[in-house]
Amino acid sequence: MAIKYFIKSVVSEYEKDGVIKKSYANIGTIFESKNGLMMALEVLPLFSLKEGKMLAFLNTPEEVENYKNARKSPGKSLNQIEDDVPF
Repeated sequence: MAIKYFIKSVVSEYEKDGVIKKSYANIGTIFESKNGLMMALEVLPLFSLKEGKMLAFLNTPEEVENYKNARKSPGKSLNQIEDDVPF
């Protein structure tokens, strides 16, 4: 069963610098089975229900991986941490 899409939806709103922004979460997956595409919802975000409908985005695994790689900051690995702690 190969994952075709990750399902993301708005789960909350917050204010930053006077602008209302939205926070998204992965709520399930769409995967390929022997009978075709199937959807597995892991969470039903009640915040996303607007006028009896739920809106969600479909992101391919590649899009998710590219997003994660773009957000990674170059940090030190455990091998690069100094042995002498100054306290």
